[in-house]
Amino acid sequence: MSKPKKGSVTLTPRERQVVLLIQQNKKYREIATELGLGYETVKTYATRIRKKLDLSSKVAIALWAQKKGRLP
Repeated sequence: MSKPKKGSVTLTPRERQVVLLIQQNKKYREIATELGLGYETVKTYATRIRKKLDLSSKVAIALWAQKKGRLP
């Protein structure tokens, strides 16, 4: 099974929120507080986002979001 192309990946509404806050250079603890989630939950969302987009880091997520512009 091949991985989907980065442009064709669909993020959940919560994943989009996390991406936007990562793009704003927020730390996981800040994101957790802002969204009313636990720290580990935010880390799990970030891991899922990285896997879906085939990215290697939090910085890569921020750069992807910046390049993408408006999120799907």
